Amino acid sequence: MKRYKDNLRLSNYLEKFTLREIIDENLELSHEFFQFKKGDLICVLGEKIEHFYILLEGNVKVFTVSADGKILCLRIFDSITNLGDIELFTETRYRCHVEALSDCLCIAFPIDKIKNYGLNNSIFLKYLCIDLCNKFDAISSISSNNILYPLKNRLVGYILEYMNKTSKIAEFPFSYKELSEILGVSYRHLSRCINELEAQGLIKKMGTKIKVLKENEMKSFEFDSYPHK
Repeated sequence: MKRYKDNLRLSNYLEKFTLREIIDENLELSHEFFQFKKGDLICVLGEKIEHFYILLEGNVKVFTVSADGKILCLRIFDSITNLGDIELFTETRYRCHVEALSDCLCIAFPIDKIKNYGLNNSIFLKYLCIDLCNKFDAISSISSNNILYPLKNRLVGYILEYMNKTSKIAEFPFSYKELSEILGVSYRHLSRCINELEAQGLIKKMGTKIKVLKENEMKSFEFDSYPHK
């Protein structure tokens, strides 16, 4: 992990993501950029929160681990999203692990500066609340779908969500193992389901990519459409 300050780069990102009104001058002065490599843990379950992160580039996996080692993936997040917002409000240690699924870049602010300046800024608070609502809505949808629909239906939903409309090729920004964790099944179960779809002539597996052969037939599967990304 690499950390540094760069006022010009900060200004560019604030403009790019329309964060200028949200991040005031006091927070700008305290900023640092944190660069994480693929596989790095950005947040560790149980550790004290020291920084509030805004993910600018890359994607991350938010997950927890049971006492017997089972992994429950709660969500895959792309930029732009906040990390540490729940802990900020509840004043608790990290409640989940956050792992970089690719090289990631975050703006980091010391948690005491966020408490002193951010939480006293109504625009910043509104920004946090909207992001939290979107997260809870997405996680609720994922949990509901994992309970209500068979694996094959949920898998079809993901394939169609990530499918390029022109090439008809779906490419996930995470591994099949991570997809199995999101879907709440074993990797073996997921592989068997992919093979079944391929045997039915609906898809063709191409390494890490999936070619959709019969889009209309796949759309006939029952599944709730919700934003996976």
